Amino acid sequence: MTLQIHVRQGCLIVEMPAEVDISNAERLRAELRDVCRGRLAPQSKGRISSVVVDWSAAPFLTMAGTAVLEGFRQAVRETSTPFMVVVPKGLPRKVLHIVGWDEQMPLLDSLDQALMQARGVGDFGGSREPG
Repeated sequence: MTLQIHVRQGCLIVEMPAEVDISNAERLRAELRDVCRGRLAPQSKGRISSVVVDWSAAPFLTMAGTAVLEGFRQAVRETSTPFMVVVPKGLPRKVLHIVGWDEQMPLLDSLDQALMQARGVGDFGGSREPG
């Protein structure tokens, strides 16, 4: 498995590799499908309050990467589980802004910010503008 997956404070955290491109996109899609089937299945979902994709290691995002992210977001959405993305400012954030995802999901600066949002603490205001 190339993804690092763990639960912290009731949040399922999926740490994405720094690079997602056509060489690993299909493998990652399969791993993310397994995450949804195993960790977000109705019998186990009660332990997970939200899903956080941590893509803070990404220096850039490819179209293959954004496609993998969108597929996972849709699968999580079917489970009615809140979904957030930790993504660095700069080029990765700009890519997600260009494709309009900053209007569809919270884009947050840090994992701590995502965990606070999941707990409903404070104004976590993920960036709605390119960073």
